[in-house]
Amino acid sequence: MKLKDIERTANVAWSPKSHYPIHLAAGTAAQQLDASFSTNAALEIYSLNVTDPGPDMQLVSSVPSDHRFHKIIWGSVGSEPGSGTIIGGCDGGLIQIYNASKLLKNEDALMGRQEKHSGPVHSLDFNGFQQNLFASGAANSEIFIWDLNNIATPMSPGAKCQPLEDVLSVLWNKQVQHILATTFSSKCVIWDLRKNEPIIKLTDTVSRVHWKVVAWHPEVATQLCLASGRVQRVLNCVMYLPPRALKANQVL
Repeated sequence: MKLKDIERTANVAWSPKSHYPIHLAAGTAAQQLDASFSTNAALEIYSLNVTDPGPDMQLVSSVPSDHRFHKIIWGSVGSEPGSGTIIGGCDGGLIQIYNASKLLKNEDALMGRQEKHSGPVHSLDFNGFQQNLFASGAANSEIFIWDLNNIATPMSPGAKCQPLEDVLSVLWNKQVQHILATTFSSKCVIWDLRKNEPIIKLTDTVSRVHWKVVAWHPEVATQLCLASGRVQRVLNCVMYLPPRALKANQVL
């Protein structure tokens, strides 16, 4: 049953669970066109209230953007409790950082811009344990770890994976704060950020599917799911402590 809808060609992110009322950030999607063939771009905030009559969500604020978005995330760290920070990944290696509280007040909310990446920023994710940290993935196997307290100097988790590919998805482990999964078209690479090196590479050499998304199990630190446009695989990873390696066994 449909409760609400938004007619936008956009990438979206829900507000953090500590934020109330519930809001949805929608950034105009990169490399796509809507029915009007508009070339404009914006970051919009909508309010969700399922008790309101009608299918439309209320538009709370809208700020224009010179760039369209490949990915939007909304974290809980911000200058005001509960408001948080919204980050968008764009073309040209650009990352834009917004103050969510100022966005909701229709004030100038752009806190910073960084162009450390050399190509489109397809993936972003906040660390669930340290919300000032977030990871980004872009073209040419580029992966950066950022600190909102010092966004000028991101770190790389290790040498670039070869051959060079777009990083399509990055996701922090839900139970172990220094484990990061990154998805490329041909493989999934899991990094131990205490060692700054990859500890396992998962590939499917039989079906040669093109992976797109990775998801960690919310409670079991050693399980993850990989998905493509056609195929889904659930993988079980066995970690040794201290983690010298990860082993993966395909179970589905």
